[in-house]
Amino acid sequence: MSIDPRFPDSFNFRDLGGLPAWKGRQVRPGIFYRSGALSRLNEQELQTLQSLGIRYVLDLRTSGETAAHPDPVLPGVTFLQHSGLVSQGGQEIDFSPAGMRKVGQEGRDLLAKLRSYYRQMPFDNEAFRLFFRQVRQDHVPILSHCATGKDRTGVLAILLELALGVPEDAVLADYARSQDFFAADLAQAFTRHQDEIAAHPELGQLYTMRLSVNPDTAVQVLQEIRSRCGSPEAFLAQEYGFTEESLTAFRQRFTR
Repeated sequence: MSIDPRFPDSFNFRDLGGLPAWKGRQVRPGIFYRSGALSRLNEQELQTLQSLGIRYVLDLRTSGETAAHPDPVLPGVTFLQHSGLVSQGGQEIDFSPAGMRKVGQEGRDLLAKLRSYYRQMPFDNEAFRLFFRQVRQDHVPILSHCATGKDRTGVLAILLELALGVPEDAVLADYARSQDFFAADLAQAFTRHQDEIAAHPELGQLYTMRLSVNPDTAVQVLQEIRSRCGSPEAFLAQEYGFTEESLTAFRQRFTR
């Protein structure tokens, strides 16, 4: 399953349909979409998007990001917005690429902070709860997106895939697929800044976070879920109120 070729200019657009899921089934196509900011859509892509029958869009960017680059108006589509990453004090955290070029201790501190954000993101996340409420009310097809479709959107996709019974190796593989879209940009950055990255390895890790994804991030998210809750099912019960029966019904509804 490759990134959708109908959206070459958009950020990281894809349908989760076809992923292996619960009891040997597959995620139903045409239900769950993920992408980067829709403001990047060209006219042809916009027409293609409208043809998919998407009824709901969840924008995981901060209100500032949304104001600066608003989503296009799509007739018949309900738009929802809630920052996918909020600090414990309630302040929205701008997870866009800007401001991540740090070296030395400042760079190492930023890396540690970003990793802690990823580990915390699945928990007490009102944006993610909003998403699951919409889906459980059958408000689909639904597209979720952030700025680049790989960080906030990537973590939400991990949680949705766990809810659909996608095996963890496939969850990790889907998260890492964002590397395909951003490979050229990352390679260009590493070539342009190779001497500086050689002197400051933390800068290379930050460039990877900024311009692509580090597969270990998804591993850490899954480890944090197991560390805190014991299992994905216990996590889903804690965060979204899934019982064994309702989780089974959810999986039957959205897999085939």
